[in-house]
This record gives sequence, structure tokens and C-alpha cells, in this order.
Amino acid sequence: MKKLIIGLCLLSAFAHAQDTVSIVHTRYITAFDTKLRYPLRVHWTVTTQDVCGTHDPRRVARKDSYFKADPQLKVYTDLRKNYLNNPQGYERGHNMDAADNSCDLDQMKECHYFSNITPQTKELNEQVWGDLEDHTRRMVKEHGKVEVWCGSFGVKEMMGPVSVPKFCWKIIRYDGVEEAYIMPNEHSVNQHNYDFYQTTVADVRTQSQLALAGL
Repeated sequence: MKKLIIGLCLLSAFAHAQDTVSIVHTRYITAFDTKLRYPLRVHWTVTTQDVCGTHDPRRVARKDSYFKADPQLKVYTDLRKNYLNNPQGYERGHNMDAADNSCDLDQMKECHYFSNITPQTKELNEQVWGDLEDHTRRMVKEHGKVEVWCGSFGVKEMMGPVSVPKFCWKIIRYDGVEEAYIMPNEHSVNQHNYDFYQTTVADVRTQSQLALAGL
């Protein structure tokens, strides 16, 4: 029985890997699942040179970008109509966040590809996840550089052909320190601050069933 369980797990992992496409952009790499239609893992690095404040003359406006299909994988990522007025009210949640690209318009546009977007509840996207993004940039300001991995796992429900994940996770690393978080993709997620959801890299690896190269 033990051999059978191991075999089934390996078969499941292989099938899952067959659906995943790795796409390299200027600032980030996304591992996008063509079956689930959301990124499993996105990886990038943020430095002080990548984040422009309100009064920085290099700052680019987010309004000059718009959500669009990834030109490297358009057949799977032309998802505008699926997010538009979806009855469940899910928002277009960035993995690599827009503010990490606030100094370069081309990079800002790239982070709006749907290969970098996950359906998230409003409470997760605009509140708890957003607070964690702000925390990450504070660490950039204090330490000069932060390496980031994030993604999602599980299937909560469907939004047309797009799977809505049950959980979203993020790992940040700076000066030898690693912080890991797993957040439920629920409306009730804002009952706690982002630090309530802190966990370990090992836990993220176990729950997501991802190899998480580099960690």
C-alpha cells in the first residue's frame, strides 16, 4: 500500500508539472499552470533602485498600464473577460506587485500580464496581501535588497476556465533572514494582520508541493 501511495503521488506531481510553463520577463520569472490558469510560483528581486516614491521624477503611473494576455502564452492568458464583473467578486491580484515596478513603464506593463495575476478576494488583495507587500518594501528600504517568491495552490472554485486558489503564499529573504506566509483566499482573511499568517519555508514547500528552487 505504501508503494502504491508513493507511486500515485509521483504520478500526480508529474502530471502537474506537464501543465506548468516557465516564462522569463525582465524582472520576474513566472511558473504558470495552463490548466489552473494561475501562476504557481513567481520569483523576483527588489532593490531600492526599483521602487520610486511619490515625488521621484522617475516614477511611472500605474494607470498607464492595463491587464492583458502574456504575449508568450496568449492562448492561456487572455483572461480579461473572466475577471471582468465575475459574480464571485474576485479581484486581479498581482504576484509581483506593481509598486515594485514603479520606476520603469515597460516593467510596469509586464507585471500586468495575466501570467502574473491570481484571483483573490478583495479583503486579501487590497488589505492583508497589500500590507505584506508594504512590509516587503520596508525591508527593501532597510536592507537594500529583498528576494521574493510567491504563488498559490489548491482549487477553491472555478471562475470560468480560471481556478480560484484556496491559498496564496509568499516568501521573502533579506540579509540571511527568511520570512514565509500562507494566507487563505477568503473574505474573512482580514480578521488578522499579515503577520498572523507567518509560517516556515518548509511548511510552504509541504503544502504547495512545490520544489521551490533556491530556498
